[in-house]
Amino acid sequence: EATGEARWIAAARETADTMLDWFWDPVEGGLYTTAEDAEQLVVRQKDMYDNATPSANSVAANGLMRLAALTGDLRYANFADRILQLLAPIVGQAPGGTSNALLAMFLRQRGLLELVIVGDEVDELVRVAQVLWRPDLVMAWGEPYDSPLWEGRNPGHAYLCRDHVCERPVTEPEELYELLAGRPVPEGMNIRSTK
Repeated sequence: EATGEARWIAAARETADTMLDWFWDPVEGGLYTTAEDAEQLVVRQKDMYDNATPSANSVAANGLMRLAALTGDLRYANFADRILQLLAPIVGQAPGGTSNALLAMFLRQRGLLELVIVGDEVDELVRVAQVLWRPDLVMAWGEPYDSPLWEGRNPGHAYLCRDHVCERPVTEPEELYELLAGRPVPEGMNIRSTK
């Protein structure tokens, strides 16, 4: 999402697959903190609560949801759902220690927005998406990769979608800002490149 390079999507898939192969609990769901082939412990623990950093399972759920949205591979969404089901009772008991899991649950319930920006000369459109903070947004741009998000898209356009159902495409930064922010560009704010 950050660079527009397709190799990072491939690396994310490989990392997610390795994580699921080595750390996944096939019985109860969720991820252990030690790999399957690690030294045998009395108990294989799962990181479920936020501390100074978010819990490993809530971070994994969020990452898997984002990867599913970017690739169209629902297998990742299914793993995220299993993690969130495991975390749900804990969230009810200790919401202060599970804020990242709460965010992941909110995003899963609401659904992620998918933004696809197609073409080579789209820097201003990409800039708009990168300056607005939208934790519910995944962005595909730059080098196309194997995903339904890229199918039938015209260069120079930005497509904002939810579950692959899209608004009308836009070509101007101001239009994209309004779609993402839900309001027009504030007066005096320059969202165009100053090259």
